[in-house]
Amino acid sequence: MLESLTIRPERPEEAAVVRALNDAAFGEPIEGRIVDGIRGTDRWIEGGSLVAETGRQIVGHLLLSEGDLFADDGQLLRRIWMVGPVAVLPGLQRQGVGSALMRAAIELARKRQQPLLCLLGHASYYPRFGFAPARTIGIEPPRPWPDLNWMALRLPAWEPTIRGVARFPPAFPDD
Repeated sequence: MLESLTIRPERPEEAAVVRALNDAAFGEPIEGRIVDGIRGTDRWIEGGSLVAETGRQIVGHLLLSEGDLFADDGQLLRRIWMVGPVAVLPGLQRQGVGSALMRAAIELARKRQQPLLCLLGHASYYPRFGFAPARTIGIEPPRPWPDLNWMALRLPAWEPTIRGVARFPPAFPDD
């Protein structure tokens, strides 16, 4: 892990830095556009855009946003928190930055009494934080994604009655 790594909420003046970091981490502008598309909307979670900083450089970013959970008949049941994108500068990946961001995001969700976090991600990475296939707890994906990649983390406020079809905020691409 990098020394002197600090995790904190993104500041308004850092939007361009966060976008550039996401573009660099993913090698394309899709994730940066997602973050920009959620910023300033009702899907933005205050304090949920987290940055990892070492020295005075932002080296990582994680976005928590509000998605929706629908009943089978299409009725909106509640809002749920979604994780992603999670980005780390390419030269600093595999040094604990992403893990520190994930731990901070999980702690924020716990403090705010969220019942779960959902994400679409790498099957070999997210289970180390307790994420498991979301379908096993009744959270269906918005598209037919593999169980290995569609995951949820149950938090202390979770109840077995929380079930349905999840949808990411509208800023996420449909494909």
